[in-house]
Amino acid sequence: MDKHLVFSALLTVLPLASVAAETAPPVRLVVGEMPPYSVSGNAAAPGLLVEITQELGHRVGVPLTVDFYPWPRALAMVSLSKRTLTLPLSRTPERENNYRWLLKIYKQKLIFVGLRANRQLSDPALLKQARLVVLRGTPFKRDLTAAGYTNVAECATNKECVRMVRRGIADATYGVEDVYRSAADNKQGEFRFSPTFRHDEVWLAGSLDFSDDDARKWKTALDAMRADGNLARIFHKYGISGN
Repeated sequence: MDKHLVFSALLTVLPLASVAAETAPPVRLVVGEMPPYSVSGNAAAPGLLVEITQELGHRVGVPLTVDFYPWPRALAMVSLSKRTLTLPLSRTPERENNYRWLLKIYKQKLIFVGLRANRQLSDPALLKQARLVVLRGTPFKRDLTAAGYTNVAECATNKECVRMVRRGIADATYGVEDVYRSAADNKQGEFRFSPTFRHDEVWLAGSLDFSDDDARKWKTALDAMRADGNLARIFHKYGISGN
């Protein structure tokens, strides 16, 4: 074949490939402020789960933006908007049909946190009559109520939950260990942490317009991150053990 014809054909195909890549539908990631999982205003360390999602988006080949909102609003935006993702999301029967469940990324530990003097934290069963507080927009209030905990209120942020414990408004708060160890900033030993009460799977979930093909691409990208060590590197960066 004439070399000039081959070269001309390449010049025709390459711009088309470039245009296809440039016009890939963008994806929006909406999250709450939940260090160390998601951290606003820090491009170098945007949070464990945000950074994992950014790397996944890069490998899938889609432009990805990250926006921070109060957690209940972020959840509502995903169920109402197109090409929108969120995490960390617990997969529950009530949520099953509201989101496209793309990836199971991580298994997190759920614990109770109270002041150091609260000896009941050594055995979570002793807290069933205690004043508890959990993050609004999570299934934690429902889960604790079903387990026999009778006095469970909600707060707007994890830091607010910690403040309620510090001020004596609540006896303990319940939620994700990684997040509460960050929110409590327990350098002075002010807080006590219970043994692990439960484990909960962390999902990357999207709006319902994500297709089965999208899910396969994101899953393939996560498998590749595990295989090449990139996933472990990001976990190590944030001082968290992957699983």
